[in-house]
Amino acid sequence: MPAGRILILEDDPDIAWVYEKALREDGNNVTVCASFEEARDRLRHEQPDGVLTDVRVGQYNGLQLALLFRRQSPDGRIVVVTGYDDTVIRKEVGELHGEFLLKPVRIAQLRNAFG
Repeated sequence: MPAGRILILEDDPDIAWVYEKALREDGNNVTVCASFEEARDRLRHEQPDGVLTDVRVGQYNGLQLALLFRRQSPDGRIVVVTGYDDTVIRKEVGELHGEFLLKPVRIAQLRNAFG
């Protein structure tokens, strides 16, 4: 995917900053949300080209955001990150035609996922 608009859902500000910095350096327009509610509202009013979401975000599962995004963007890029290598989550991400990345995510992995 060439440089585009990417919505990030990550509740750890340090990790969000690293993701944002790397993706902006590649020329992307990046919006970071720290809560599911904020990201869901952004999705209602904006049409990003891709979504990067953590699985565990407060009381929500970031896969909910990925599903909402997939419904409005059948071809958009979905990248899901988590610290837990769970076969069920991997399967769900695959069903959304997304990419599953295990934390700690290497910057090269992140760039390749949106490259």
